[in-house]
Amino acid sequence: MVKKPAVVSAALVSLAVTLTVAAPANAATRYYQQSVSGASQMECEAAGSQLAQQKMAEGYLVTWVGCGHSNFHWVGVVAWSD
Repeated sequence: MVKKPAVVSAALVSLAVTLTVAAPANAATRYYQQSVSGASQMECEAAGSQLAQQKMAEGYLVTWVGCGHSNFHWVGVVAWSD
């Protein structure tokens, strides 16, 4: 019974090494962001939502929280990654 866990753990180590070796050298995740703004909260939210939907359709992972008021206009940020 002692040999079975050793065999299983050796198989997992072998699998982990195979997965690590198979990954391409340039597999680093890239992050992007773009500001959106508008004269009103509705304009800003519409621009941010549209950009977020566009990036999701392109296959990116998207983060869009919403807009906040800043110096007489509304500003938000859409962020996405590979």
